[in-house]
Amino acid sequence: MKTWMAVGLLVVGSVGCKKKEGAGGGGGGGAMPKEWAAWMPKDAEAQWQGAWATRMSPLTGSKKKSTSMAGDAVAVEVKGKAATVTDTTVEAAMEFALKSPCEAQFTEAITEGSMKGGKAYHEMIFVIQNGALVVGSGAGGYRKGKAAIVCSEGMEGGVTIVDDKGECTTWADKFGKVESKKNTCAWSQADGKDVLSIGTGDWSTKVTADGDVLMSDQFKDFVKYTKKAKDYADAKAITQGEVDGKDPSKLAIKAGGEVGKTDTIKNFQATWGTDKSLKGKPFEITAKWLNSNTMTSNGETTYNGILTDEVGKDFTLACDMGKTKPPELTQGDKVIAKGTVDEMFDKPELKDCTVTKAP
Repeated sequence: MKTWMAVGLLVVGSVGCKKKEGAGGGGGGGAMPKEWAAWMPKDAEAQWQGAWATRMSPLTGSKKKSTSMAGDAVAVEVKGKAATVTDTTVEAAMEFALKSPCEAQFTEAITEGSMKGGKAYHEMIFVIQNGALVVGSGAGGYRKGKAAIVCSEGMEGGVTIVDDKGECTTWADKFGKVESKKNTCAWSQADGKDVLSIGTGDWSTKVTADGDVLMSDQFKDFVKYTKKAKDYADAKAITQGEVDGKDPSKLAIKAGGEVGKTDTIKNFQATWGTDKSLKGKPFEITAKWLNSNTMTSNGETTYNGILTDEVGKDFTLACDMGKTKPPELTQGDKVIAKGTVDEMFDKPELKDCTVTKAP
């Protein structure tokens, strides 16, 4: 899953900025090269129509403070060449298009911030298998005998076409302009299946054949994140459920944490979801010592302690101790921690934290 942004060219002394669209299907511009179009699956655009719960690179106006490697959970509704997308904190109207036979593009207008007036492009790898849409990440495509097309992400990503003689060409989007170059591709076998390797060395891409469809291991791992929904409301409900299932405060409440109390880590985490005014305030809590970790940079070591209510059974609280080494403690020791409330990955933590063993 990837996002890239395009903004207007800055002209010194000019008030207005104008975005310069690229041609060739990249970055929302132009028709795709004829070499790609020949591989377009029948009814591919029609397969995208409707509502989906899936993952996407972060929306530009998102209120989320963190994201996973798989992207943010989103609800998507595609109607023709328009799409509506929400991550439960913000909703965005987007343009929808097939960038290639195995990559869809959602174009979001940037309406605020320093990049206002530009566009963000959220791109998703897909294949049509057995007449159904399959959305993944990494690399996916199709083959006809030894000829193939593969869309891939990453440093060496792009659209690669291999002909039946083994000639291999990769097209990549360079700031809105599609450029091609010769590449190295080779077929082999692994576990009785045909495998196509694109490129060489650490940045090579490998896709395994499943009939006439090609998928990388990453693509296959990602498939579980996309579900067809009955309608947009259903997609939003699925997405909200997934978001709630990972929300630290909601998880604490579900486990019995009481909102309004801060005497235990579980209660503190439950309260945090409804009272962010705690941030920046001094805080003291009695808990149990779990462990500590260190980080050394430029010859300086900093320490971070981890606290819990019950070792192995309950929620944790990070205690950022800076350059102060924690006292000699054993896992499970009762401690008193003091610090200033801060936030890390949607969870509360204590900055400038000190820990002493409780009597």
